[in-house]
Amino acid sequence: MNKTIKAILAATVVANVHILPCTAGELTPSASVHHDLIKAEPSPSVALALGGGGVRGAAHIGVLRVLQEEGIPIDYIVGNSMGAVVGGLHSAGVPLDDIQSILADGSFVSAYLPRFLWCRIMLSPLRGLFYIGKTKPYAGLVSGDKLKATIDKLLPEPNIRVEELKKPFSCVAVSLIDGQSHVLSTGRLDDLIRASATLPLLLRPVAIGDHLYVDGGVRNNLPTAEARHSGAKVVISVEIDNDLKPVPAEKFTSFRNVFDRVINATIEQLDEDKVNGADIVIHPELVNIPILSKDKKYVDEATTAGELAARKALPRILERLQQCGIATRSKNAKLEIASPR
Repeated sequence: MNKTIKAILAATVVANVHILPCTAGELTPSASVHHDLIKAEPSPSVALALGGGGVRGAAHIGVLRVLQEEGIPIDYIVGNSMGAVVGGLHSAGVPLDDIQSILADGSFVSAYLPRFLWCRIMLSPLRGLFYIGKTKPYAGLVSGDKLKATIDKLLPEPNIRVEELKKPFSCVAVSLIDGQSHVLSTGRLDDLIRASATLPLLLRPVAIGDHLYVDGGVRNNLPTAEARHSGAKVVISVEIDNDLKPVPAEKFTSFRNVFDRVINATIEQLDEDKVNGADIVIHPELVNIPILSKDKKYVDEATTAGELAARKALPRILERLQQCGIATRSKNAKLEIASPR
């Protein structure tokens, strides 16, 4: 084993950044992931996988901002939940500042936490009686119309389809029909984003084709395998779960605290093996940032955390791109590009 290979292996875990051998397409999604809606595209050089995590997903904005500023080429984005929101809007050409603003002003989270939500929860058993004997799909505690309107407000043109995007994009969602994770790559962008970001039970499932979709985080919170399946030479995954640490019982005095803890535990378990297969894993520090909140400070903190984590990972990213023969416009990149291995 030569010195170069030894050096690469020695650096496999540095500052929350993990590195794999430079090969494309080695990791394939599990059999439970359906690719029936994937469109044929040339294999990208660099693919970005963005995980779900509610307000913490603002960290993706910070990561994308750094990659953009440094001239790191991102040829394909696949996201889940908030990763689908940020990744989809970015792929459509929406400025990152605009995405951050819509998250920071609380209008996006309001689509999940409308006024009088508690009344809707308390009255949900009575609503269930109304549907006895009917075949109409579950309407959700919240319709999801406000989520759709918020997404549409940001898009550069109405009814834009994923196939029309300059930057290829996909997202993952779970079908209630077959219970499997699906990769969605064709159709109206707002529908696909909404399907991937529809919290089960809270929002109305999104009907696309013969399926009813809910948040992809039910089974596949961080779509690293789907990014690798694209044939990309380099896969960068952004993991936004929160490390679980013991907390006192006194902390669980509200719905939000219990909800955050349950989601954290679920996401950590789902993401545990999803980072495998990524060339680079960026893991922002998102301690004490809740899943759902209308407080602007949490969006700003998550965005900053994403920027810091991306800056920390930048040397490894540039090294990896050089190893794979991928040119960048970064002022921090070395002048000579190493030959692909």
